[in-house]
Amino acid sequence: MEKHLFNLKFAAKELQRNSKKCDKEEKVEKAKVKKAIQKGNMEVARIHAENAIRQKNQSVNFLRMSARVDAVAARVQTALTMNQVTKSMAGVVKGMDATLKTMNLEKISSLMDKFEHQFETLDVQTAQMEDTMSSTTTLTTPQNQVDSLMHEMADEAGLDLNMELPQGQTGSVGTSVASAEQDELSQRLAKLRDQM
Repeated sequence: MEKHLFNLKFAAKELQRNSKKCDKEEKVEKAKVKKAIQKGNMEVARIHAENAIRQKNQSVNFLRMSARVDAVAARVQTALTMNQVTKSMAGVVKGMDATLKTMNLEKISSLMDKFEHQFETLDVQTAQMEDTMSSTTTLTTPQNQVDSLMHEMADEAGLDLNMELPQGQTGSVGTSVASAEQDELSQRLAKLRDQM
């Protein structure tokens, strides 16, 4: 089991390294966009802009996967710890017979039920967080981001980018989607709190 835990931690580190590599590649692609715009080669600039956006999205996805693997590693660590605790408890149980005769069994049962309920709530919250993270994963390259990046690179290069690029939509669409997702998450969190 310890070997699996080590492998999970190693995989998380590897995903973080890949994320950093994608960040570097994104910077390289942005520089290529700027050079292509300076040379007036808009088609090549567009290709490099798409690559830069793809590298950025891939970097975020690697980070997200790293976080998930870390969460799994934490669960494995918990399982190992619980295994050790169980072994220790087995030794303690042998000496508890006399003590149990004087204790209130209903109180112990109630306490264990509450502990189990809290553990189930923790699992629900963890699953909700993982569902939320996976639902936001995307590998597409939105056209308005590509156009925006090309304009940004042209501005940095001090060039006027007068070409047949359509202006990307900004503002309300992304904001309204983000606020709707935020409202949904707030409602789900309130329900979880009410259950506790």
